[in-house]
Amino acid sequence: MISFFRRKKLAKSDPEREKTLREFEKKIGYKFGNLNILNAALTHPSYLHENQINDENHYERMEFLGDSVLGLIVCRHLYNEFPNYAEGDLSDVKGHVVSEKHLANMAKRMELGNYIRFGAGEARTGGRKKHSILANAFESVLGAIFLDGGYEKSEKYLLKFSKDDIVMHPPDRESSNFKGILQKYCQTHLNSDPNYRVVGEHGPSHSRKFEMEVWSANTKLGSGLGKSKKEAEQNAAANSIKYFESQEFKSTHKDVPFLSKRKHSRRRWGFKKRQE
Repeated sequence: MISFFRRKKLAKSDPEREKTLREFEKKIGYKFGNLNILNAALTHPSYLHENQINDENHYERMEFLGDSVLGLIVCRHLYNEFPNYAEGDLSDVKGHVVSEKHLANMAKRMELGNYIRFGAGEARTGGRKKHSILANAFESVLGAIFLDGGYEKSEKYLLKFSKDDIVMHPPDRESSNFKGILQKYCQTHLNSDPNYRVVGEHGPSHSRKFEMEVWSANTKLGSGLGKSKKEAEQNAAANSIKYFESQEFKSTHKDVPFLSKRKHSRRRWGFKKRQE
């Protein structure tokens, strides 16, 4: 294993593969001192199995390392950049950043699937577009950069492909746990849990929509529609959060402290503080 990673060029001469890897290096803005590490990070186990190659140096091992590196980088940034966030708030943001959906989206942005070596069977079944594979491969490359160049280089790689949608935009509605956020609001400021009530069902049976209301401390916070009760609850919670921070609610609950006073909401989702 050690001798394998000491070699600068590919262990087995393959000019076409080396050309592909060098192209990928340009795309990510990092040049490997040892190209074997990157080659392993971009090799799916199906390729080794199908070609009867007895080698454990494939992307699953690198992904194991990259997963921990990812968590460390994200936690360090959130801890340093958001000193006013409670542990639960930091966990919410981290959950989005390390989610399979977010990692897969970053992998798609760099066309990562085009650089992975697959067995013919996995390639035929759409392996290059599978979210799980793309997310794992993104972590694998992160682990490979950490192994080859250290923490700072791997940190630069992560921020290069994530800062725009993390710094500038919150996660989308589908990936956000509005119910969890609302529950924290209610417990902290109203000393009460939110209560969800189905108040209506609309549309034909094949296209049913549920209407849900949220109440807490004898106060209606909001309502929402959804194709399922779960979706309706999430939408109701999202609308309730807006009402919770509205002037209308504040004017009728003047004794309630609000999260906005704790600099909570504006910079909730980013690594870096935005310039005002």
